[in-house]
Order: sequence, then structure tokens, then C-alpha cells
Amino acid sequence: MKNYAISLLLVLFIFACGSSKQFGGYQKDASNDTSDESILSETSIVPSSTLEIKMCSFNIKFVGLYKKKDHAALADVLKGYDLVLIQELVSPPTDGHYPDGMPYEADPEAKEFVDAMAGHGFEYRLSEEDTGTNGDIHSNSSSTEWFVVFYKPDKLIVDDELITGFLAEDRSDHPSFERVPYAFSFQTIDGGVDFTLISVHLKPGSGTADKARRKEELEAIAQWIDINDSIEKDFIIVGDMNINNQTELQSLLPPGYNSLNKDCLPTNLSSSGKPYDHVLYHVSHTGAELTGSFEVVDLKEVMRPYWKETTPYPENDLNLFYQYYSDHKPVVFTLVSDGSDDD
Repeated sequence: MKNYAISLLLVLFIFACGSSKQFGGYQKDASNDTSDESILSETSIVPSSTLEIKMCSFNIKFVGLYKKKDHAALADVLKGYDLVLIQELVSPPTDGHYPDGMPYEADPEAKEFVDAMAGHGFEYRLSEEDTGTNGDIHSNSSSTEWFVVFYKPDKLIVDDELITGFLAEDRSDHPSFERVPYAFSFQTIDGGVDFTLISVHLKPGSGTADKARRKEELEAIAQWIDINDSIEKDFIIVGDMNINNQTELQSLLPPGYNSLNKDCLPTNLSSSGKPYDHVLYHVSHTGAELTGSFEVVDLKEVMRPYWKETTPYPENDLNLFYQYYSDHKPVVFTLVSDGSDDD
């Protein structure tokens, strides 16, 4: 009986040792294990070094013209983004001199908006003058506009080694552009990605000639990029492009480019909403830096809590709503930096 007990204990001991080598704890071979638990345990130990830059483009409807514009409320809605491109700033927000040496003075309404943005930690870059369709610029009116970008210095650095400025020398009545686009270049604070944003406001209208003009403008921008991409490849064309539908979008996209608003979500406030606002990028050059996300902000809803007048909120009076806020919705997209920029 004693010998039998000893033999049984010996068998159990051998079995236990063999089992621990096959299944127990750290002896387990996870290289061929495809269970969720194995995948999670392996990926969870890899630290994430990705920096996300949340960007917004907003045609804000004649900043520097409307006296009713609620600049503080608009700036409060935009404060959470890392970079904001504005279209339709129609007057300068600061004193300065045009390239021809003539002085200009800050417009009170434009200055109020820029000051409100600065109060939320933004710094900004402003074009050196306005641009427009007619022969006359420097007008401080809705016929021309300035380009401006706001950015958070804890996420982005202006990159003056890359191209910054208008895409053409003549900013009035240009043969290729309704309003000469403006390039702003940045680098992420981690040094992982540098890129150039080209802020645009293309010709409006639904006629055949209007569509042909928009196609001409985008072709001219793509040609300019081809000439200037020897150092930098990440060019992103952003803004109010006045595109009417998906058919038009596909007809005017330069070769190799796509839009983050490829589904043509409506971005203006009219009852027959149109996909006016887009973010165009070269798929091969910048596809990896953009997450592919595209959000259209519901401007009527986000502005509602800021209404302080005694009259009803003008959600159904669009002409009045435009004067306080805008006729476009902000659009939002994300750029990521993981330290693997290809240029």
C-alpha cells in the first residue's frame, strides 16, 4: 500500500510538471495565439506617441462688416481646435502697411474677433493684403477678403522655411483666381510633421461658366503645388470651394487628389444645403497624415446657448442669423503626427 501511494504521488508530480510547461503562466507560447486577450496584452504595452491636430475651416460671413456679429460667442465655439482657417475676413484686424507702402488701420469689428480668439490662446498669421475679383482691392468691403489662420502654439509652430504667402503676385483681378489663395506652413510641436495649408475661396455660382472657373482655379493650384513640392509634399487645400454636388466634385478634382468631404455633406445653412466646403489632399503624399474624419458642425445648435437678445433666436430668420454668426457651418478634420513624415 505504501509503495502504491508513493508511485501515485510520483505520477501526479510528473504530470503536474509537464502541464506547467505546456499551459502554465509565462511558459505559454503566445506567438501563435490569436485570442483577443493575447492581442490586447501585446498592444497595451506599446506606448502611443501620436499627436493629433484638430483643425477647423470656417467661412464666417463678412467679419469686419456686420455690426451685430457675436465675436465672443464664435470664438468660444472655436476655442477647442488647434488650428482654425477663416474665410471672409473682409477688413484688417490690426494697423499695418500694404505691400505698396500705403497704411491701413484696424477695423473695430475685425479686431474684436481676433482679440476674442487671442483670449482663448490662439496666435495668428494674416495675409499681407486683401484679394478679390475686381481690379480694386484694399477696399475693406465684401468685394475682397484677407486670409487668416489661428493656431495654438502648444501644438504647432509656423514653419518659415516652407512656402508662406499668396500663390501669385497680382492679388486683384487675377486671370486664374477669383481670390488668390494663400499658403500657410506649419510644423507640429513634436517635429513629426510639416505641412502647408492652402486657404481658398473659389468662385460661387451654379452656372456652367462658374463650374468651369472653379475647375480652372483648382487646376492652377495643383500646378502651383507641382512647381513648389521639391521640399514639401504635404499640401492640403482647404476652404469654401462652392462645389454644388458630387458630380461636380469628381469632375474638378485634380489627378491624385481626393476630398475628406467625398460624401458631399452639406456645409451651408440654406434649405437646399450644398457641399460648399472641402479639404482636398493628394492621396499618395498626405493620405497617411489625415485620419479621414470629416465633421460638419451644426452651427444653429452650437450657437443657440449664446443667444442673449430678448427677441426669439433667429434659427428661421437666416438673414439675421448670418449677421450674428454665419451662413456656413464650420468643418473639422484631424491631422496626425507619429514622427514618420515622408518629406
